[in-house]
Amino acid sequence: MNDTKSILARVLAQQEAKKAAQAAENQQQGASTERANVVPLEEAQQKIQERRNHAPKPPESQQAKPLRVRPRQTIKAEGTDKAVKAETVLPPSEQQSTTKIPKRQPPFEKRCRRVTTYLENGVYDKVQQLYESGEIDRISNLVNTAVRLYLMKHYGYGSKE
Repeated sequence: MNDTKSILARVLAQQEAKKAAQAAENQQQGASTERANVVPLEEAQQKIQERRNHAPKPPESQQAKPLRVRPRQTIKAEGTDKAVKAETVLPPSEQQSTTKIPKRQPPFEKRCRRVTTYLENGVYDKVQQLYESGEIDRISNLVNTAVRLYLMKHYGYGSKE
C-alpha cells in the first residue's frame, strides 16, 4: 500500500516539476503562464503600432457606412422549378423596363397538400438511392409524377381535363 502511495507521490512530483520548468521557460520567452495566451513582446507590439500609424485611414463617411453587396438577381421561368440566371446585371432603372415579371404563384398552402404515408422497405431504399445519386432532384417530385402517371393510366386523369 505504501508502495502505491510513494509511486503516486513520485509521479505527481515529476508533473509539478515539469509544470514549474515550463512556467519558468514561458516567463523567459515573454508568454503568460496560462495556456494559449501569448503576450506579445515589446518589439513586436511596437512594430504593430508603427504599421497602424502608417496605414491610410478612410474618410469618416466610409467608416460609418458598411459596404453592401447586392445579390445576383434570378428570373424564374414559368412552369419550371429551375431558376434562370440573368446574363447581364443592369442598373435597377433599366432592369425594370427590359425584364418581364412572371406571374406570382399562389401560396404554397393553396398549391400543395401534405400527405403522410409509408413506403415498403425496398421501394424506400430505391428512392433514397436515386435521390443520393442525383438522378431525382426531389422525392416529392418523384411521388407526384408517379401518382399522376398512375392516375392517367388507370383512371383517365388528365385526358379530359
